[in-house]
Amino acid sequence: MPERKRICILTYASSWSALAAARCLGAAGIEIIAGDHNILATGCFSKYSKHCFLYKNPELYQREYLEKLIEVAKKYGGPDVDLVIMPMHTDCFVLAAHQELFDGVAKLALPTFDQIKLAGNKALLAGFCRQHNINIPKTSQPKSLEEFNADIDKFKFPVFIKLQESNASIGLKKVSTPEEARDFFISSIKEHNSAPDEYPIIQEAVAGEDFCSTFIFSHGVKKASMTYHNILDFPPKSGMGVLRENVSAEEMEKIGEKVLELMNWHGVAEVDFRWDGKNAPYLIEINPRFWGGLGQSIAAGWDYPNMLFQLALDGDIPVIKPRPKDIKTFNPCLIFLLLAEEFMEAKHPIKEIEAAFHTLKLNFKKHHFHSLEKFIKQLAKAVNPADRFKAAKSVIEQAHGSINEMFNWKDPLPVLGLLYPLAVFLKNGKISPKILVSESKIQKLDFDNK
Repeated sequence: MPERKRICILTYASSWSALAAARCLGAAGIEIIAGDHNILATGCFSKYSKHCFLYKNPELYQREYLEKLIEVAKKYGGPDVDLVIMPMHTDCFVLAAHQELFDGVAKLALPTFDQIKLAGNKALLAGFCRQHNINIPKTSQPKSLEEFNADIDKFKFPVFIKLQESNASIGLKKVSTPEEARDFFISSIKEHNSAPDEYPIIQEAVAGEDFCSTFIFSHGVKKASMTYHNILDFPPKSGMGVLRENVSAEEMEKIGEKVLELMNWHGVAEVDFRWDGKNAPYLIEINPRFWGGLGQSIAAGWDYPNMLFQLALDGDIPVIKPRPKDIKTFNPCLIFLLLAEEFMEAKHPIKEIEAAFHTLKLNFKKHHFHSLEKFIKQLAKAVNPADRFKAAKSVIEQAHGSINEMFNWKDPLPVLGLLYPLAVFLKNGKISPKILVSESKIQKLDFDNK
């Protein structure tokens, strides 16, 4: 009897997590069909991606996205094929809402749409955590400017103003005064055209460092978990992990397990924590999907994509406790952007240089030497190339000995995925997290009537 063919359709192939999943699944003999709405998707360059296809952006064209996935699943599926669809980003919201469309076509291992909505919305999650005595930073969800003005006086600064639904630091700002908080709150509402029940939240800025606890659950029962720590971020202190290491974090994993168990979770999820090393960790938010540091999890011994593939096929998997490896991984694209930003800041402090020159011009005749000396000091403070080189050297030293999550001698071509962010940076002199990740709201489409 011939062996059944195993195929996995991976979406959002331009993501680093999709590349990590393709390599993990491909090494286990699973054929990869990679999809994205970008023709230069990183995952499509992998040797494990046997076929690639384009779909319309699921944030804008949900119906067309779903129809394309069904078409591709029918093309590659069959009675002798074990076919799984594995969404790698926020398109999991769309698939979770319409899982019934894939009955008899492909297998999925996803939570329900309502579960994703609860976990992925920061305001709803904060209320859920308070209800179940889970330690979170002080959080408020004002539904008017009047409520915001009343609430903001109850917080100690600094605080965070955050969109209820976002990722990779999009729509997030750490503010130091009530005036700054109010200005960002108003501008964020205007930029995102938010309804009152979608207004940004106010959240206390708690001390500590960022930790990411990762999980796979089967119908409310934890099957595996591991935690990693972001040593460097882009943008700094609030963005995506640039350099990571796995850590032992039993207390955080117990908290994450409790929350996801209460939600009767099914599939993968990642829970963000903030911890100062002394007091109880704070739960910050939940990613109801695969996470940016998936490559770190896999390198440390947790092959989550294979676990999820089997969960989708069988409906359950045994408890898995890998033997951990002490591993560091780094993202070369984000390291490049972090270093480039350091040098760009050193090269183009235009406002500071103009101010120093203006001061020199006004005072030069009266105080010749003193004015010139002051100008040189202001200029040095503005440019400060020595500090920039020190910062760059520190990044390189910290990354030494870590695993490059994009380049692999056995699968070298995905490094071409660096070309897109590099081109954006060279064109604009900067890059926004919005370019690197998708920004979406968790919303359900009335597929039958759209």
